[in-house]
Amino acid sequence: MALPDWFVGSSEEADFLRLILDHVSDCLVAVDTSGTIVLINEPYCRLLGGEAEEFLGRHITDVVGQQTRLHLVARGIGTHVGYPLEVRGHKLVTKQVPVQRDGITIGAVGLALFSDFDALKKTYSRISKAELAIPQSNKLWQSKFSLDDILGQGEQMDAYRGALQSVAEYELPVLICGETGSGKELAAHAIHALSDRSRGPFVWVNCASIPSELVEAELFGYEGGAFTGARNRGKPGKFELAAGGALFLDEIGDMPLSLQGSLLRVLQANEIVRVGGTTPVSVSARVICATNRPLANMVKAGRFREDLYHRLNVLPIIVPALRERDDVGFLAEQLLSRITDRLGKPAPALAAKDRQLLLRHSWPGNVRELENVLTRLVITGKLSASFPEFPLEPTYAGSNPPLKHRIQAQTGAEIRAALKQAQGNKRRAADLLGISRAHLYRLLKAHSAQGPVKGEMSPMQPSSQRKNTSFGAGG
Repeated sequence: MALPDWFVGSSEEADFLRLILDHVSDCLVAVDTSGTIVLINEPYCRLLGGEAEEFLGRHITDVVGQQTRLHLVARGIGTHVGYPLEVRGHKLVTKQVPVQRDGITIGAVGLALFSDFDALKKTYSRISKAELAIPQSNKLWQSKFSLDDILGQGEQMDAYRGALQSVAEYELPVLICGETGSGKELAAHAIHALSDRSRGPFVWVNCASIPSELVEAELFGYEGGAFTGARNRGKPGKFELAAGGALFLDEIGDMPLSLQGSLLRVLQANEIVRVGGTTPVSVSARVICATNRPLANMVKAGRFREDLYHRLNVLPIIVPALRERDDVGFLAEQLLSRITDRLGKPAPALAAKDRQLLLRHSWPGNVRELENVLTRLVITGKLSASFPEFPLEPTYAGSNPPLKHRIQAQTGAEIRAALKQAQGNKRRAADLLGISRAHLYRLLKAHSAQGPVKGEMSPMQPSSQRKNTSFGAGG
């Protein structure tokens, strides 16, 4: 293969470059300023189906066709990267750049970057799909709530929101404690949204819903073939997916004791080792935990590691239970507004009697229970100016419904039925109703304040006259 004088400076250099160019797998051609081919390597000759001598000295357009722009590039007219070109039935993607000496263009070189255009289109298609999937994937792991989503008013809720803002500032673990339905996940989202990591992912893991034998692989990932059914290429764990953001470990009290030591090591060293692997992988994720279990008691009972408990309990957050809040009426109105907006129904007003009914209930399911009750009432159309009946739980067909499933009995008839079935024992009656004995006493007191229920003797009657009534039995 002859090389132009401007391409090399000596015969030794020419021999060396000729050897290199003929062994390059990509097609390469060079032209001078007139567009005449002055260099062409062996792969390009094979593509064209001839020898180099057949093409040297000919104009580039005579050899590869009029669609080429190499002769224009050789005259200093542009540069083309990723330019599609079809040569003798072969679809190429080319790079066409000028060759300069002392700032003057003296020719141009064309290089085929990709010789299988159909394969390239498939590659572009896969890349495009991946690019579309990335924002969707990021969206899946974004924080869904902010501090504004935590409804409530009064000093108690102001202090609670202030505590969330305070802990959000620090790159330390957070332990959120609260009853079921009180809003622990909402608090975790708010903390992340307020933090410097808010642009990073928020990855949620429910420790109670993952089989114990899979928790380690879920959190730390695994190498290919680490166990039966594992992906050949392995899989990153939630710690890796949460890089730059937060990992929310919900129901941390249900994490297997055997895995708690591994979690402690991650918190201390900021690195994980995938299941089946040996190489430590650095991780950068803030850990936020939540539980409705008494972890301190579990530590004493040996069911939760004390060192892990202290490591997590750096910034504790206590979510107030709904029964301890003094803004239930306000919260109900706010929830009703959101529910009716979402369902496209008019928002009913809460009368004073309605508020008393809301306040009288102990809400063991907390805000979630309140929202579910209000949603059900709005949908069924039974929410009016007052609540003659408050269906906290579904009713059951049959003449003798199981009292244990009617978790929140509110009428005197239900209380009497429970006491009758328990033969007057209030502890057993409370168990049948699914409530605490203290709650049962509150209900008894509330019904007494409203006057005797129809068919019920007044508590002020002599004991001899009410010895057979349900409210007169001891427990």
